[in-house]
Amino acid sequence: MARCSVCGAPAIAYVPYQRRYYCPEHYAEFVEGKVERTIEKYKMIREGDRVVAAVSGGKDSATLLSTLSRLRGKLGFELYAFHIDLGIGDYSVESRKAAVELARRLRVPLVVFSLWEELGYGVPEAAVRLRRPACSVCGIFKRYLYNAVGVELGAKVATGHNADDLAAYSLKNFLFQELEAIGKLGPVQEGVPGLAATRIRPLYTVYEKESFLYTVARGLPFLHRECPHARLDSLDFKLKEMLNRLEEERPSLKLGLLSRLAKRAKDYPRPKESYARCESCGLLSSSGKCSFCRLTERLSGEPLGGWVRKRIRELFSGVTGQPSSCTWGGTSG
Repeated sequence: MARCSVCGAPAIAYVPYQRRYYCPEHYAEFVEGKVERTIEKYKMIREGDRVVAAVSGGKDSATLLSTLSRLRGKLGFELYAFHIDLGIGDYSVESRKAAVELARRLRVPLVVFSLWEELGYGVPEAAVRLRRPACSVCGIFKRYLYNAVGVELGAKVATGHNADDLAAYSLKNFLFQELEAIGKLGPVQEGVPGLAATRIRPLYTVYEKESFLYTVARGLPFLHRECPHARLDSLDFKLKEMLNRLEEERPSLKLGLLSRLAKRAKDYPRPKESYARCESCGLLSSSGKCSFCRLTERLSGEPLGGWVRKRIRELFSGVTGQPSSCTWGGTSG
């Protein structure tokens, strides 16, 4: 039986690019150390910042919230969790349970925004009525809600994108020459005061497998199944498989790719169009109305962005101690 390279206890994992074995405790510390170094290297979080972690109920967001919860005292930042109940049948029920239990164990204030309870429809119903792919509709909901939370709380939004995700996304965008999109895949995506929240990716150097083993090592609750709308034959999944095969031959290949991307992210082309405020909700939009307001107007008869912003303030007032009538404009950092 392999033994931990640190303490000699039975090992649960081998890290090829380090050539080291780890027991559960030292493996968890290894991942937590990676996250802390990533935050410090890219100046993701500063003392006094307010951070909202997007918690889906899966393994990556469990790793995200756990590592951030262990660093909040040391780095001196406020931490909150935000979960979107997408209304995707049993999958969303189980995801919500996992997110609630995770936040309870880690003692992180959590706010849940249920599409069904707040808007009257979930992703599947909205996709059918709009005659659009479920993933497209889901993306619009999530991007808007995460951004709205960040702007309303003056917070940075932390997402659980791991190294495998980001390496595959960057390669896909290069293949299609979507160079502007590559520039947005760095560890930090700076916000626009009052329009868009700053987004950070603390798991930038954490592999998907490392995220999974971390949740096992720390005994964290998470949902073990994929979204029923996920397409395992998509190009994203195919690129992940290809990169995994290359990684086996060349350990740390993806980490090298992402390190160079972080250095060069600002060199990629910037969007040509000028951004402005959505005429309905006041958040970032490339046209008169943002995608969320256009979508909800078709579904509900009126754009709901402004109402959602107000509702988010009300929901978070119970956990931040701030009055719901107050708007925290702009982004921190």
